Amino acid sequence: MIRTTKFKDLHKIEKEVLEISKDLGRTTPEIRFFSLDAEEFMSLLEKGVYPASPMNIWEGKNVIKKRFMNETGRETGIYYEVVQTGNPSYAYLNENNSLTTQASVMAHVVGHCEFSEINVLKDSDRDRSEKIIYLVSKIENSIKNMGHKQYTRYRNACESLYGFAMPSSQYSLINSVETNSPSDIPEEESVVADDKKTFSSYSYTLQSILQPIKIEEIITKDEMEKVKNEIIDRRGYRLKAPCQDILGFLSKYAPCSSSERYVLEYMYSMTKHHQFVIKTQVMNEGWAIYWEHKIMMEMFKKKSVKDVIDYCKVFSGVCVPRPYFMRNPYHLGYNMWKNIEELYRKGKVCIEYAEEKDVRVKEDWNRGEGINPIERMENIVKTTTDCEFLRRFLTYEMIEEFFLNRIPIQLFLMLRFPDECIKKASDKYIWIEPKVVKDSMLDFFVDFGRPAIYIIDTDFQDGGLLLYHRHKGRDLKEDWIGPALKNINHIWKAPTNIVTQNFIYTFSGSKLLKRSVSQIEFEEVRERLANDKKPIEI
Repeated sequence: MIRTTKFKDLHKIEKEVLEISKDLGRTTPEIRFFSLDAEEFMSLLEKGVYPASPMNIWEGKNVIKKRFMNETGRETGIYYEVVQTGNPSYAYLNENNSLTTQASVMAHVVGHCEFSEINVLKDSDRDRSEKIIYLVSKIENSIKNMGHKQYTRYRNACESLYGFAMPSSQYSLINSVETNSPSDIPEEESVVADDKKTFSSYSYTLQSILQPIKIEEIITKDEMEKVKNEIIDRRGYRLKAPCQDILGFLSKYAPCSSSERYVLEYMYSMTKHHQFVIKTQVMNEGWAIYWEHKIMMEMFKKKSVKDVIDYCKVFSGVCVPRPYFMRNPYHLGYNMWKNIEELYRKGKVCIEYAEEKDVRVKEDWNRGEGINPIERMENIVKTTTDCEFLRRFLTYEMIEEFFLNRIPIQLFLMLRFPDECIKKASDKYIWIEPKVVKDSMLDFFVDFGRPAIYIIDTDFQDGGLLLYHRHKGRDLKEDWIGPALKNINHIWKAPTNIVTQNFIYTFSGSKLLKRSVSQIEFEEVRERLANDKKPIEI
């Protein structure tokens, strides 16, 4: 792994890419580029795109397997680049790329880094990679204290909970857990609180005197505050709402040794950014390739790089259209951003255009004078994720144009689509109704097929952890419930329970118990927690 500054040609290209991106008004953190060989790429991907990882026998086995698959031609060994966004960001380039390809992937990285910096979910943490390296060193020292067997068991339990990291959920740690610890209160939250303060022209004492005194309300409020403080003092936190960020909660509040805490924190730090990736993949990849294209056109104009035909071949290969359930985020995202740019340039993103009934008037519409499309597009990045992005800007016409509703016949039959969703057919393809496509995509982008599970009680039946499954028409796989509860039990070190529909599953003492309970709705659970009541009484 070598910094690109060590290579004269690469360093020159890097400087030009960053200068052009700056001229185009791009906002990026510091980006550090490195050149890697094929085996270093394999290792990096196994480490979760970080340069270090704790001892893990499976990582080594997977690298050996990938090397064998590459050497025998069963799996491609081509990786153009990978990037770990943050501040600073780290981008890793394949040493076998041509100079033109290196320039294109650097330009692509610029788009990713800017998106992570300005998007509403804010995925540009300071010193993210450095924190991982620090935790790895702590874990390596802790393995001796834990013993290799205990470490492996604990790590595997933590690793199985990757899907339970939801830091950007509406029910995140910030919104679900109350604490008196200053370190647990985000800086952004305290700034917002100060901004919301209101000041009157007379003193609070005078205001209190003028208002009628309700002694019962004062006593009740004081008692509730006392109970809250007692709970927080005893446990370090109070659950004020269901918490969907289960792995985040465990990494902070699970009873464990310092060595185990390092493992938990490492696993959570590795995983918590995955939600950002899946929630913004279409926008993110589209934004990156949109700016890659603009930067590369400037590079070709300046003759900084050549091989424009080869670049176009790679670009078109990356932007291959696929059906909506196998969507290509590069193709969909890039074309949507291009379409949005054109809409703003012609002033079509307005109520007047949406309400216009005359087709000819809409076709000739060009009222974008004074509108800066790039500024408007940046505002979309700053305020939305994929679900809202697709809802607002993916039209039925675009679904047809981008072939999202075109499915090969054999695949159509295999997936058993209902006949009523068919729009037209040919010898090779079936086209389904665009409305079916959009509805299905929006439904998927709500929860990405994952079950909605929350922590609702951390002192259930004397110290047990109680989870709640918010049923949305799909049952949990019963074979998976036991292993999942067993792993959480290993971390929580107390009985672990989950309520789903009218059943409660309990794992304790290596046994799984299933019982019937009265069904309770999520809204009722949320209301009970807000009023400092037990969510479920059994």
